[in-house]
Amino acid sequence: MTLRLSGISKTFGDFTAVHPLDLTIPEGSFFALLGASGCGKTTTLRMIAGLEEPSAGAVLLGDRGITRLPPHKRPVNTVFQNYALFPHLDVYENVAFGLRRRGVKNPQQQVAEMLDLVELGHLARRRPRQLSGGQQQRVALARALINHPQVLLLDEPLGALDLKLRRQMQLELKRIQTEVGITFVHVTHDQEEAMTMADTVAVMNGGRVAQLGAPADLYELPRSVFVANFLGTSNLIRARITGTSAGMLEAKAAGGPLRLPAERCSARNAAAGDTVLAGIRPEKISLVPAVDAAAVPAGRNRLTGRITDASFLGVSLQYLVECPAGSGTELTVYEQNVEHDGRLVPGAEVVLHWNPEHTFGLDGTEDIHSGTVELDGAAA
Repeated sequence: MTLRLSGISKTFGDFTAVHPLDLTIPEGSFFALLGASGCGKTTTLRMIAGLEEPSAGAVLLGDRGITRLPPHKRPVNTVFQNYALFPHLDVYENVAFGLRRRGVKNPQQQVAEMLDLVELGHLARRRPRQLSGGQQQRVALARALINHPQVLLLDEPLGALDLKLRRQMQLELKRIQTEVGITFVHVTHDQEEAMTMADTVAVMNGGRVAQLGAPADLYELPRSVFVANFLGTSNLIRARITGTSAGMLEAKAAGGPLRLPAERCSARNAAAGDTVLAGIRPEKISLVPAVDAAAVPAGRNRLTGRITDASFLGVSLQYLVECPAGSGTELTVYEQNVEHDGRLVPGAEVVLHWNPEHTFGLDGTEDIHSGTVELDGAAA
């Protein structure tokens, strides 16, 4: 059944954690609520679970209102970051627990099927303390799924795992969701996690949904500075529109001309004289030494600059380029680690170039730093 949130909100005294929110989550989908700490995502999840009472609005499953139902009477289960396994019970009994509470006398077949689903059948008689973090998470998942909830809620379920295991579990969770066909609603602050698993992502900021859509759509065409900065890395260049031609906005920025598709500009009806933020993702940019500038194909957006830093990231190299040289404004460029040009070193004069079609435009009045992640992990 479709899960719907209709005008749902939550206030704590004078503080509004979630502003009136309308969301429709299709049956069988993998839906992610993504945002920094304090954005309202976990409060929204808890209202779906019945662990938090909404200040206004309704939670509906199909045509049935479940807003006033206690948690144990909702066809919803939750998997938490801390797993919440029973340490005195083995894997088998942890998974069977919900069935036994419902009076199921012989849960062997159902437990075996669920352990096979999470690939833990061979560990059925181990205690939680004998398992790795990823294995414990899969036990928690099996225990939640064995009751066949219509919606499974996941509250930062991979947050306690190391990076490599977290990436493995992302693929496992997606596989399991596809196999069981249950609606998953996943809360996370990890952009990669949301993009890897979810069919649809709601980016939250300040208790509101900043943008909703498929991961690729949000990444390729953010509609605000917050989303552009929060989802990955964006180079945002302050530009002044000088005219339009054949559906393209022509602009002047960072000492050079730029073009971007008018349809990819969220600042509607941008006209000559207006200021926009021209955005380009670091991996879309190519970098060549200035002496090879003549080799850059015609029709590309191009800027000149000087490399200030170069870092080896394994699969790619990251360059910081002051653009134009001496301006103090740095752009980030990722180049795939295939054929490294040894001339691209700090201090080198370079040309940055990219396809104008890959450029997006944002409202020039927005704070260019909105959505950047500070050292404490919160989004500015």
